[in-house]
Amino acid sequence: MKASTHAEVYRPFSGQLRKHPMRPLTLAWSGIRLGLRKKLPAFLLFAPAVITALVGAIRVYLMYSFSEMLKEDGGLTGVQMTAAMQEVLGDVATNVVLFVKTSAYFALLAMTWFGAGMIADDRRMGANLLYFSRPLTRGGYLLGKLIGLMFFGLLTLGIPTFVIVSTAVFASPDWSFLRFESEVIWKTAFFGCTWILIVSTIVLALSSLVNRKTLALTLVFGTIIVVHGAADVAAELLEKSELKLLSLPYNFEVFADWLFDQHLSLGADPTLSLTALGIFAGGGMLLLWRNVRKMEVVG
Repeated sequence: MKASTHAEVYRPFSGQLRKHPMRPLTLAWSGIRLGLRKKLPAFLLFAPAVITALVGAIRVYLMYSFSEMLKEDGGLTGVQMTAAMQEVLGDVATNVVLFVKTSAYFALLAMTWFGAGMIADDRRMGANLLYFSRPLTRGGYLLGKLIGLMFFGLLTLGIPTFVIVSTAVFASPDWSFLRFESEVIWKTAFFGCTWILIVSTIVLALSSLVNRKTLALTLVFGTIIVVHGAADVAAELLEKSELKLLSLPYNFEVFADWLFDQHLSLGADPTLSLTALGIFAGGGMLLLWRNVRKMEVVG
C-alpha cells in the first residue's frame, strides 16, 4: 500500500510569532479557575468573610444612625454635640479595626486552602516540566502564583474591609468619617496589602516543600496555627513575652494595633514585631525562590 500526502491541507504560516507579555497573568488565572472548581469549599470559605462584611457594615451604619437620632432629639448641643460625635467617630474607627482583624483570620483559612496546592500540585503532576520548557522565567512563574493566591486574599480580606470602610464613609453625617478619620482608610489598605503579600509568600513557600496538597495544608497549619499556640503558652509559662514573636498572627496583631493607634498589650513592642514580619517575609521569599529554582533545573 502506497502512502499518500494531501499537501493541500498544509498551508505555510504567513504570520509572525510574537512573545506573550502576560504569561504570569495567564498562570494566575489558571490557578484561580482551578481553585474555584470545587464549589462547596469555596462557599464554606467565602461565607465567613461575607458574614463579617455584612455584620461590620450594619454595625457601623447603626452607630451613625444612633448618633443622628441623638442629634434630632436635641438633647446635645454645642460643645457637647461635638464631643459626642468625636466619641462616636472613635468607636466607629475602633470597630473598623476590629472587623479588619477578624477578616484577616478568615482570609488566612481561605488562602491556606487555595494556596497549599498551587506549587505542591505542580510538583506532583510534573507541571513544572511544561512550564519551564516554555519561555516562562522563574520570576514569571513566581509572579503568576503570587497573583493567583493574592486574588483569594483580596476576596476574603480586601473586599470585606472595603465594604465596611465604604459604609462608614457614606453613612457618616456630613462625610465626617472621611473628614476626621480619613487615615483609617489608607491604613486599612496598607495593612491589607501587607498582610496578603506576606501570607501569600509564606503559604507558597511551604507549598513548594512538598508534592501533595494535603501535606502542604498540614505544614501551613502546623507552622502558623500550632506555632502560634505553642509560642503563646511558652511565653506565659516562661514569662518571656519575646517568645510570642515566633507567632505570625501575634505579630500582625501588634502591627495592626500600632498602625491604627490602638492600645498595645503589655510587653508588645511594635519594632520587634515589624522586624519579625520582615524576617518571615524574607525567609519565605528566599525559600520559595530556592525551591522554584530547583524545579526549574529539573524542568
